[in-house]
Amino acid sequence: MGNAFSSDGLETGQDVGRQQAVTEARRKVPSARPASELAKKEDWPFIRECLGKMLLFNHLDDDMQNQIVGDMYERRIGAGEILIREGDTGLAASELYVVSAGEFEVLQRRRGANLRVNMKRRGDTFGEVSLMYNSPRGATVAATQDSVVWVLERDVFRAHARVGQETATQQVELFLNSVPILSALTKEEKLVLVDAAEEAVFPPGTTVVRQGDAGDAFFIIKDGEAVVYQEERGGGGDGAGGAASRRRVNQLFRSDFFGEQALLGNVPRAATVESVTRLVCLVLGRETFTAVLGPLEALLKREKSPQVVNQRLLKLQARGGPTRIPAEVVVRRKQHGSGEWDVVRTRGHADEVEELGGTSVAESGGTPRRQLVVTEGMVLGTGAFSRVCVARDEAKGRTFALKRMRKSGVVQCPEHVFCEQTITRNLTHPFCIRQYASFQDKYHLYFLMDYMGGGDLMDVLVADAHVISVRKDAGGVRQGCFAPKVKVLKGLDNSVARFYVASLVLALDYLHQHNIVYRDLKPENVFIDTGGHIKLGDFGFAKASSWLGGLWRPLENGRKTYTFCGTPGYVAPENVLAQGYNFSVDWWGLGVLMYVLLTGRQPFTSPKTDDPMVVMRRIVDEKFRIAFPPYVHPVARDLILRLLERRPARRLGMLAGRAGDIKRHAWFEGFDWDALEARKMDPPRRPKGQDATKRIQELTEGERHEKPHQESAEEMEECEAVFADF
Repeated sequence: MGNAFSSDGLETGQDVGRQQAVTEARRKVPSARPASELAKKEDWPFIRECLGKMLLFNHLDDDMQNQIVGDMYERRIGAGEILIREGDTGLAASELYVVSAGEFEVLQRRRGANLRVNMKRRGDTFGEVSLMYNSPRGATVAATQDSVVWVLERDVFRAHARVGQETATQQVELFLNSVPILSALTKEEKLVLVDAAEEAVFPPGTTVVRQGDAGDAFFIIKDGEAVVYQEERGGGGDGAGGAASRRRVNQLFRSDFFGEQALLGNVPRAATVESVTRLVCLVLGRETFTAVLGPLEALLKREKSPQVVNQRLLKLQARGGPTRIPAEVVVRRKQHGSGEWDVVRTRGHADEVEELGGTSVAESGGTPRRQLVVTEGMVLGTGAFSRVCVARDEAKGRTFALKRMRKSGVVQCPEHVFCEQTITRNLTHPFCIRQYASFQDKYHLYFLMDYMGGGDLMDVLVADAHVISVRKDAGGVRQGCFAPKVKVLKGLDNSVARFYVASLVLALDYLHQHNIVYRDLKPENVFIDTGGHIKLGDFGFAKASSWLGGLWRPLENGRKTYTFCGTPGYVAPENVLAQGYNFSVDWWGLGVLMYVLLTGRQPFTSPKTDDPMVVMRRIVDEKFRIAFPPYVHPVARDLILRLLERRPARRLGMLAGRAGDIKRHAWFEGFDWDALEARKMDPPRRPKGQDATKRIQELTEGERHEKPHQESAEEMEECEAVFADF
């Protein structure tokens, strides 16, 4: 959409511009290992050294690094041959390369010409972002001489990363299962502790805990050896208690633990523990334990009743899925230019058509069938393979939004489509968009959903944000009224942002209670109704519980998902690093969104950068400090930083109080949550006419009218098979 707004030469379009969400695409056919040789074992240390500079590789342990390198293979590239083409996507953008021999030039298209911007030689790597998601190649890479590269495929890397993370989690869970004092905890609670524990390394001869000191942490030995001593004072005269004697009482090895009583209270250490070898421990502090689960004493006293894991999920499934009984939905749309009407007959579901007031129409043989007629109106928005239009139900005259998706565009990721169909049909929350019917024709899939006439939060931000002048202190020295003034972008007023963020807290809390992780929170996916309230929409990336082995396996029982999806700049560290995630990514996304609403820019794009890998590195780098404009209140800063906590188990929203911790934060002091949830709170801002129509007016004719269908017979056959049960 170009620059969102600017003043006095300050460009801000990149900061708040609409961004495309991404996900890992499903391959039609797994890539076959080329006949080229695997990387030789003697080359592994060098390859590991090269990959060690990468964000995704350097956090893995030695065994995992060796397994990944062991699956890399050589590819020979002749002089003049192009290895990467700028703009390539799909399989052509799913590999990372390490130069083994030879030389490559890196070319970028600028002002109609290819310019050399870099050279790659032995040991250099390129294509790191391809290990995360299907991002278009940013440059062309061509060999200047006969060359060799080692190749790492995205599927191989992420499969290894997933197995490694799951193995490590299972190992720590096994350790926790052996601790008697934690036996009352559920599996879910123990897995929360797995994420909350920190790894600490002690050199040989280090005193880890000292007898008599106040205990505040619990230790599990992950690797190494330690010895336990107790000091006893012998009897002596003059009340001195006698001389102390040191007695060796135990030897500790891998999976042993000590200090568990510290989780109950400030109990003095009963013995001294010293490391014999290099000692690697998982450390869990009492303060951390209490924050993520609550006091251990309370957990031990609770009633040990069976956990009903399906309770909340069954509420969500009250309506279930659509019936398989067919019905017809007729879609009417005007032809481009002629003003004549096109009539498209689609396959729908009888129960949905009946609920919407569809009429009975007699077939030629006299058998009645249900039919619903909807008429398309103006275009509300478009995507790569979809568009959303205003639609009117001719039976009752109600206005809806009609989302149309091209089958051939989404056939590689059908799980997202079916997830959205199931989830949105069953949502019953005032701040979540609901789907009323789904149907399909030969080329398209359709959703009939709530109509939101006020645009989205990005429209609100673009309309209300403005440039202000503030005084900036130099070099950390406060200069007060003598400080020079600088122009900065200011987002929404505090009260307006608080209303929207609070509404999203309620929506996310509802989804999480029903075992749904949203995964793509950003202003473009938060829609405004004509009265000014919000609804969370676009559930294409949402993930719900899955049906496995006859049992519902909800995410809240410790299960995680590993698919990279979301919008760069909004994704959480655990998503970037392929460590597995659940509801934690939504609270991280809320922190990013709150920052964007208040400032008009993203927290990880400053200092300004166009490189997604720089943004990703900042997201996972604990040393990177988010900069706040001076007008952001300290209480708002605190909430944002607690949501942008890089350790998921310590993130606000993931602690023992869950969403209640966010509601009780000082930024919401005096806020009437009950009135908001009942929609009895007056919105601080009502949509203006231009908010909802600005992007519609900006749509080009090419965006308004789809290209002719060019799918092959094979593609159509695949689409029909994949979406037969839609």
